[in-house]
Amino acid sequence: MSGGSLMEVYNSKRVWRMCLVASLGSFTLGYNLGVINSTLGVIAVVFDWGDNKHILTAIMAGMTPLASMITAIISPRISDKIGRKKGLMVGSLISMAGAVVTGIPFTITFGLGRFITGLSVGVYASLIPLYLNEVSPIKMRGKMGVLVQSQVTIGIVMAYILSLALPTGDYKSNPLTYWWIVIYLFQGFVTLFQFLMFLFVYKLETPTWLQNKNLKYEALQSLRQVYEEETAQEMLLDLDMSTSVDIESTSSIDSEITYIPSYSDLLLCKNNTGRLMRIGIAVSFLQQLVGFGSIMSFSTHIFGVLGGGVFMARVYTLILGIINMLSALSAIYVITRFGRKTLMVFGCAMVAICQFAAGLLAGPLSGLSILISLAFIIVFLVSFSVSIGSLCWLYTGEIMTSRGMSICAGSNRLFNTVSMVSFPLLDHAFGIAVVFWIYAGIGVFGFIYCMLDMIETKGLSKQEIQKLLMRKSV
Repeated sequence: MSGGSLMEVYNSKRVWRMCLVASLGSFTLGYNLGVINSTLGVIAVVFDWGDNKHILTAIMAGMTPLASMITAIISPRISDKIGRKKGLMVGSLISMAGAVVTGIPFTITFGLGRFITGLSVGVYASLIPLYLNEVSPIKMRGKMGVLVQSQVTIGIVMAYILSLALPTGDYKSNPLTYWWIVIYLFQGFVTLFQFLMFLFVYKLETPTWLQNKNLKYEALQSLRQVYEEETAQEMLLDLDMSTSVDIESTSSIDSEITYIPSYSDLLLCKNNTGRLMRIGIAVSFLQQLVGFGSIMSFSTHIFGVLGGGVFMARVYTLILGIINMLSALSAIYVITRFGRKTLMVFGCAMVAICQFAAGLLAGPLSGLSILISLAFIIVFLVSFSVSIGSLCWLYTGEIMTSRGMSICAGSNRLFNTVSMVSFPLLDHAFGIAVVFWIYAGIGVFGFIYCMLDMIETKGLSKQEIQKLLMRKSV
């Protein structure tokens, strides 16, 4: 919803509840990121992967983000037809199916289940930011956007906690070995709860989507869920004016930009969309390829290589998860104080420093205590969580139309696939130190890029942002 000039009187508690239910999809996204961390070592033994472990690990790690790339691209377009809420409900059903198939104890079914689960992740990755943006008052969007990354980190921690019960050896005979099946089924219960909440409690679509379908009465009813009556009426008029210019993005772009960019325009950066797409894709590139996903998915292995036993590696991993979660929660307050561009520049600088140091400690300085490596990785996670991690979806949700969002979400999932598949292969070929240094180099690139090309969006409505990004070809 636009209309930052209105005196918005709204029910913030209801907004929080609606957005928490929607963001459970982000919880499952994080859960799937963390769940392979401590389980793949057990699964590799149970399924007898042997010398092919590093290859099959790369394949299984990449299945989910690869599938998510497909649905991330098509979901916004489908949701334009059926609605944001219904799109999220479809994601819930797919997630439940994926959880069941993954729990069938064979390599083929495990891989297939991870792929199906990835389809739901793509739905969530692209639709949750749109849903949150369209139901949240403009003054709450910063906090609601950060909610996405917060739920991701909570999902990661939950996966780490459940994995502590797995045995540390004797996998063939220990009955707790098959606890991994319960771990993978858990997300199905979470998404079942989300599905039921949308089915019976939060039944209405977003007001923006309803208004775009010319369902004005239903749009007013949806607005009344959040706003007081007088404000709801004003917001409906504001939506009506915005829709009259751009039915897709719900933003009134200035007079020289009166068309709806097509997919070909966006992909080929035509008609002044070059900078818009460049920034949107760059933010996703940085979020996925500075090492966060790899560390959160393979930290048990990393700490094992750095000198920790299996159980202590899981404990260190849980410590990372908890600190990462707390950092993401604190990002809600950090982002309200500092600009988006300022935080992105800061985050990239800290990523470069911490990843370079971690590489030194894994290579030339490997004789030093593992706790020093843990400290640098913690600083990396804190810096990432309050900057790049939390800002990616918030920022793209602020600048993108639904078509642009689908492209950005698809590219985000593609970069995530590259990150997940490349880590075990690069580690096997060159060692962890080199992998850390690659991430440091990407951090340096991000620092320079964000300084030169990114714009500040804090406090701006979508139409104001798009005026800045699409005023002329850049």
